[in-house]
Amino acid sequence: MSTMFVKLGKGGTWWIAAVFFLISVAPGLWMTSLPNVLKSQGAEWALPYAFAASPLASLFSPLIFGAMADNRFSAQKLMGVLSILGSVFLGLSFYSLYSGWGAWAFLTFQTINALISAPMWALLSTVALANLENPERAFPLYRIWGTVGWIGAGLLVSFFHWDASAIAGIVAAGIRFLLGFVCFMMPETLPQGMPGKVAGVRNWRRSFGLDALTLFQDKALRVFLLTSIFFSIPLAAFYMYAPIHLRELGDGHPVASMTLGQVTEIVAMLMLSGLLAKWRLRWVLLIAIGFALLRYLLFALGGWSEGLTWIWLGIAMHGPCYTFYYITGQILVSRRVQPQIRSQAQALLGTLTNGIGGLLGSLLCGLYYSQTIGMVNGWVFFWSGLAAAVLGCGVYFFWRYDRPGDPGDARF
Repeated sequence: MSTMFVKLGKGGTWWIAAVFFLISVAPGLWMTSLPNVLKSQGAEWALPYAFAASPLASLFSPLIFGAMADNRFSAQKLMGVLSILGSVFLGLSFYSLYSGWGAWAFLTFQTINALISAPMWALLSTVALANLENPERAFPLYRIWGTVGWIGAGLLVSFFHWDASAIAGIVAAGIRFLLGFVCFMMPETLPQGMPGKVAGVRNWRRSFGLDALTLFQDKALRVFLLTSIFFSIPLAAFYMYAPIHLRELGDGHPVASMTLGQVTEIVAMLMLSGLLAKWRLRWVLLIAIGFALLRYLLFALGGWSEGLTWIWLGIAMHGPCYTFYYITGQILVSRRVQPQIRSQAQALLGTLTNGIGGLLGSLLCGLYYSQTIGMVNGWVFFWSGLAAAVLGCGVYFFWRYDRPGDPGDARF
């Protein structure tokens, strides 16, 4: 654990760890409590749309703000401004639930918050990867502090019995407001793009962050990016419906139980540097998909036996699943792109996973839930179907990537 503190503080980089902590506290407070908040107010119908707000925003704003960070503004300052502005609408969204304004008011404010806040994770990854020494080794150790923040937030929610209370979201807005000021303390991360105006279509590509689409010209990256979209669709169901399943099985503190995934995430983060030094990225990504498959199979077994233990074990699979796939993916993209489009490249990855994949996942999983949950052994069919989708993603990645003579093979 002492390696978590290696060089923490050189050049002010310890502020990066503080930002990772705070940026995770906010969603850790409200995301896992939201399903039961809406269900307690008779607005469970709004859950897929609430979780679709952020993916919908991720289709647009990350690339645009990523281009701004590459060409016009310091990434850490842009992130600070977005955090402060977004905190206002995050607070209004949950205050609307607390005051009984209805689900539509919540969805409106939450969508505005999502549009403002969607680029923040990509911007933070840009700041970290640009300023850390030996980023492939150091990045997971800094990212751990985000996991710690999420765990602390989940335990706080259950300690104060906010598992089904809108107060959790209001407190999260205050944390986001504080985060905005802490962002300004991170190391200066100046734009690396070419200044000045470029005529014609090239200027539009830069303004909307479309230069990052060149990543699709690399066959290995193209397979990874397409897999990321498909993989994100079934994964969207995890935070949407696992808390509801926990509560139905008698778990009185579902938000705290969901932090089991973050506990194993810390272990996975500490393992990741060693794995990346010894293994090809391809195998790390396949292992992550395997953990996702195991998670949903355990959930299905929990639905069959109506035993909480199986659900808790499934939640524990979230840590290696998330870390080995998404953190490895961020490192991969950073390794493969030029500094001039580093923010746009991270934003593109976020757009494909959180945007396209997340939007499709929120809506399709919501529809799938409504069609299966009323059946006999509905939870079994629900989680088993998602496991089959994850297995399909793994087969596609293994089959399409590992082809004889693929010149991109060595890069993974």
